[in-house]
Amino acid sequence: MKFLNSILLLLLILSCKKNVFEYNNFIDIPNNFPVPVIPESNQLNQDRINLGKMLFYDPILSIDSSISCNSCHKQEFAFSDNKSISPGVKSRLGIRNTMSLANVVYYDAFQREGGVKSLEMQVLVPIEDHNEMGFNIILASEKMLLHDKYVELSQIAYNRNPDPYVITRSIASFERTLISGNSDFDKNNLTLDQKKWKKLIF
Repeated sequence: MKFLNSILLLLLILSCKKNVFEYNNFIDIPNNFPVPVIPESNQLNQDRINLGKMLFYDPILSIDSSISCNSCHKQEFAFSDNKSISPGVKSRLGIRNTMSLANVVYYDAFQREGGVKSLEMQVLVPIEDHNEMGFNIILASEKMLLHDKYVELSQIAYNRNPDPYVITRSIASFERTLISGNSDFDKNNLTLDQKKWKKLIF
């Protein structure tokens, strides 16, 4: 019985290591981080990540093509913002500050109240929020259909033309790669001024 348990434990460890290796092809996971759980319906591959990244930085998803996801989730601020409330389309102000997207691959609830239960569904929220991107995701899909590159990339990534499914899944795929675990902040390797700011914030 002990021998059987040892074999099962070994198989479990090998299985976990294999999963870490597979995910590390797309996500740079720090050694002390757990293996992320990726939805079976939206497993990562480079084509999906590339398409999501392209959409993340493209203002095509806003009603007047004036802002993108990156307009509020700025890479230089840990995919957050340095403003208390970020302006949306037509200079409309939202009601909250922009959350960081770092490590969202580990979240199981989204929005401040935790009412959105998947990253794919969360992508829909800012697109259709009147004060943020102010658009309809179906109309956004129709805009994408006018661009041959988006049609080509959507077919490669999801075997279908641009539609709400492709938009939400691809952006979620890209956002799952935004891991923070090796920065100076994470390692507490900060200057004296940075440590003072950290105390003020936390």
